[in-house]
Amino acid sequence: MTARKTLAVLLLLVSALFVSGCTEELSAEEIAEQMQEKESSIQDYSYTMHITSHFGEQTLENEILTLQKKPNKVKTIAIKPEEEAGTMVVSDGEVMWTYDPKTNTVMKMEMPDTPVLGEMDYAGIIGEFLNETDVSLLGMEEIDGRSAYLLETSPKGDGEGIQLVDGMKLWVDKETWMPLRYEMYDSDGSLMIELEIRDLKVNQGIPDSEFVFEVPEGATVKTVDLDSFELPEEMTLEEARESAGFEILVPEYLPEGYAFNHSTVSNNSWIAFEGHACETVSLTYENEEGDIISLSETVYETEAPEAPIMNTAEDVSINGAEGKYLTLGDMKILSWEIGDIGLGLSASLEKAELLKIAESVRENA
Repeated sequence: MTARKTLAVLLLLVSALFVSGCTEELSAEEIAEQMQEKESSIQDYSYTMHITSHFGEQTLENEILTLQKKPNKVKTIAIKPEEEAGTMVVSDGEVMWTYDPKTNTVMKMEMPDTPVLGEMDYAGIIGEFLNETDVSLLGMEEIDGRSAYLLETSPKGDGEGIQLVDGMKLWVDKETWMPLRYEMYDSDGSLMIELEIRDLKVNQGIPDSEFVFEVPEGATVKTVDLDSFELPEEMTLEEARESAGFEILVPEYLPEGYAFNHSTVSNNSWIAFEGHACETVSLTYENEEGDIISLSETVYETEAPEAPIMNTAEDVSINGAEGKYLTLGDMKILSWEIGDIGLGLSASLEKAELLKIAESVRENA
């Protein structure tokens, strides 16, 4: 089970358990059926989610307040970390506003007539997830003095692709069916992410006024046309070189069995504020087993923004240049710079092998 799919369905699974209750035998059919029956009873909810992410001996803490109201109103406000506090996303179902208090900038997005991800069959997603995952009821535990069901999930078989999240534990309050806590583990059994849902309130009659955004005084507003967004096209390396606005760097070394698969060229000018625009070239290499090496190269209009997650990364040297190395489950990530190009290399390889690939990426003579 890949991380993106696991994280996406986790909240759906939590919601299904919350609205339907929990049984001794958790089958995909039962959860999907009960979710369909009970989902209509929830009109609005709010909660504060506290997230603790573990990266080796380093931890990151995030806290986000969320309000949601049917059919499509949502509001999130960042509380932690301090540097992100006040960052806000508000949608009334027709327009989505994103506000960054640090720069006093607002992004306004008209929601497309057709959902970006299409119509979602939540029951079908839950069913597919549980068909690929073993879910077991471990017993009962007390969380903050409350009796809770303790559930555990693990992928069936060996799984495919890079495994960021290999198993989860979930505590569901016996009395209210509130998900009190859930944890995610990597393939080594190490705790990666802890999530706690606090102050959960359901059907409190959240007023529509909560989802009306007022532009702060002096804020810069950028309007984005989401209907015009298109995913970057896969192309050959030669096509990418013709399309990119900078000279693409390629690794001279690849592990045995890996070969170039495709590249993409994209820029964020349609969504970025002045000075934050960038162009990114992604190179994908693959072996016969479907394992992937991804190399991204980005040139920013001005200075590249900091990635908070990399603050917890290990310092490394790549051909004398400062770099960062981070492990996320089975995925290993390197980041460094060559001239004005910011590079990111990711794969499920050992650190030494990843460094060897990175060191073979050199500025063209």
